[in-house]
Amino acid sequence: MQGQMPVAIFLCLIAVWGTSEAVTGIFDCDSNGYRYNSCCTGVRGISASVMTKRSRSACNMGNSFALYGCNLWVNHGCRARFYVNFDCKSMRTTSATCSSHGYRYATCPISGVVTSMYVTTKHSRSSCDYNRSFGFLGNQIWVDKGCRATFTVHYCADSKCC
Repeated sequence: MQGQMPVAIFLCLIAVWGTSEAVTGIFDCDSNGYRYNSCCTGVRGISASVMTKRSRSACNMGNSFALYGCNLWVNHGCRARFYVNFDCKSMRTTSATCSSHGYRYATCPISGVVTSMYVTTKHSRSSCDYNRSFGFLGNQIWVDKGCRATFTVHYCADSKCC
């Protein structure tokens, strides 16, 4: 009986405050012409890091990029694809079909920031390989090189903050 009291209090705290899951989204943000640019992520971020730098200019945290609330900002010519870590209270899963016709790049919208995805059913003869012919960016999934498939998509359905 003694050990049950702390567990009951913990469960009550979860019910009052809710739970959240730490997840990561992927976003592009570019400083063109060495000018400041702010990119809305739609989620209140905890931290950001460079996934792929697409500029010759440096992308240094605090100097040429940073996360401020729901916005990722860049400056001094930093152009990159970023990982943004955030807490999500409403993780959802959906099924989405997206098709690359004529081997062209295509995007399909999702109702929140995508955190992961995988092929459920492939509809094309072309291969569907993650980060080569399909992937995700922000609140969209993308396909390329003839990949046509139905995907299982995990996303954060928290209300957008910017």
